[in-house]
Amino acid sequence: MDYKPVGAGKNVRGVRRALPEAGFWKRFQSPVLVKEYGMVTWLEFSPVKPHDLLVTASMRLQVYNSRTSQLKKSVTRFGGQARSGSYRSDGKLIVAGDDSNVVQVFDGSSRSILRTFKGHTDPVHVARFLPNKVNVLSGSDDKTVRIWDIPSQAAVGVFE
Repeated sequence: MDYKPVGAGKNVRGVRRALPEAGFWKRFQSPVLVKEYGMVTWLEFSPVKPHDLLVTASMRLQVYNSRTSQLKKSVTRFGGQARSGSYRSDGKLIVAGDDSNVVQVFDGSSRSILRTFKGHTDPVHVARFLPNKVNVLSGSDDKTVRIWDIPSQAAVGVFE
């Protein structure tokens, strides 16, 4: 049986049609990957412009620029694993708990420690500003929730 050689077929170029949503998807950029020093325990965006990202990881709080994804500030004044860094509603103060049983309030611009609240006997996992801007709420493994007064640096409420 003889085979007949077949000529090479012509490549047919498909018609490329631009989908209507192609322009939408082209506006996005590739994701930015940032490696942290340890496990990330909390993320929060600043409530005021430019809405920087606060990352709580390992023994530090890091503030990243929301537009460039570049590191702006780093707070490393913790005695143990930092937990749940959070902005106040005006974006001027940051609060965080840690594994050394303390809650600290930092100045958002200078990174200096403004207040340190001691009273928990186990690691503090949650720390948040209350809406009145002068009290801080903290929750700990010692099964207590405390409300702290920032000006007097005293616990004004303990809930077990």
